Amino acid sequence: MLHLGQGRSLIPHHGGVDDYAAFDRLAGTVYLAARAGAVDCTAAFDLAAAKLEVSPLDPDATELALLSLECVEASQPRMAEVALRLLATAWDPGFTEEPGWLVSLEDAMRLVNRDVTATGIRHPCQLRARDDQAGRRGNAYVETWDGYNSATAGIYPADGADPVSALVAVADDAQGALMEQLWAVWPVCPVHHLGVHARHHNEAAVWWCAGDEGHPVAAIGEWPGEGH
Repeated sequence: MLHLGQGRSLIPHHGGVDDYAAFDRLAGTVYLAARAGAVDCTAAFDLAAAKLEVSPLDPDATELALLSLECVEASQPRMAEVALRLLATAWDPGFTEEPGWLVSLEDAMRLVNRDVTATGIRHPCQLRARDDQAGRRGNAYVETWDGYNSATAGIYPADGADPVSALVAVADDAQGALMEQLWAVWPVCPVHHLGVHARHHNEAAVWWCAGDEGHPVAAIGEWPGEGH
């Protein structure tokens, strides 16, 4: 999944919005309202003004500003649509705005832990979530029983937006954490004895081995072995 910038706020200075934290609060407010189909006209105008400050010809910001100035009930559906489209280019929702994404990642963690057990590891991993900070979304990450985690930035909230992406992201982060814990490659293809990697394949999340020009070893959560 493409991420344009973790917790990005691409608008450096905002008309009426004087810092990243304020813009983040504004964006979250507009996002939740737009998802519900009813946007506050003042908040919508502030969002449009922030975008127009750096992109004066932006069509979505221009339309949103005009709609918010008119502020008629009949325009609410269109205002919500334009606001969400504008936010998609300038801001990332996090677990606060999309708690279901964290639930999806937790479900994925349970499946990945089946593979942990199947490979003979007796301790499950845990999914953790960092707190949001000003202008920056808190990522999730996998932690082992002894507190090890991967050296990556973690799991972006939006990875929880669909089950396959959630599985690939959690499996990838768990792999990094477990290799830090075990100081060994995990998991390993039973045929080629190579380390495998989580990836999308035919609309599914699989453990992929590069041996023999590449092949899936197992669906994530269905590693052959103990417990299967």
